[in-house]
Amino acid sequence: PLGGLVIPKGSLANQCIKLSTPAPTDSNLMAAAATSMRNLFSVSTSIQPVLKAPAPVAVDLPTVNGGNAGGDSNLSQQLDVVAKLIAAGSPTKVWSVSLGGFDTHANEANAQAELLGVVSTSLSRFLSQLKSTTRSKDVTVMVYSEFGRRVKGNASQGTDHGTSGPMFLLGEKVKGGFYGDQPSLSKLIDGDLAVTTDFRDVYATVLDSILKSPAEQTLGKWSGRANFLRPD
Repeated sequence: PLGGLVIPKGSLANQCIKLSTPAPTDSNLMAAAATSMRNLFSVSTSIQPVLKAPAPVAVDLPTVNGGNAGGDSNLSQQLDVVAKLIAAGSPTKVWSVSLGGFDTHANEANAQAELLGVVSTSLSRFLSQLKSTTRSKDVTVMVYSEFGRRVKGNASQGTDHGTSGPMFLLGEKVKGGFYGDQPSLSKLIDGDLAVTTDFRDVYATVLDSILKSPAEQTLGKWSGRANFLRPD
């Protein structure tokens, strides 16, 4: 859905299903590829009823002129799919959605304000939807970007790539508040804000305490942690 892989239908689907049946003469790699295709068809068949069902009701969103203020962005549509599958009891532990457009080399003030509005309304809607299910307490949302922005504006009323940026954690397990020191605008490092909290501290905490997966398997001997979660 939403621009992702589309499972074929009709005669093409039948041909793909035939290809997805491993043959006795297949190599291990060919058999694995065929099995993966068969699994894809199986998963698609299983989740179609869930995806066609209405998303969980957002129970406490504000309204504007009698209409829901949740918004209908591509991000909120992606989160609708996630909310449906979580509510249906999917065992998947990690879900990933994305929103592009943040590479604001030009006209940053207007573009970023609109994008942050989309993030805010979409996540508010998603968390509100989960409150109408039994899974709300199990979900923690992490918002991050692959790179930050620099402090100084450029000639196009935007900013260029930087080395640091904020992360947001949301959910019933999150204590809330601001973590890390506010970086100085006057003590820059080659034009970049100084990083005051290493992103690996956050990732390690999520791995250990949310996913119950030893962080060292992913991050090696990284010892840093961030104290943003409520005690179990």
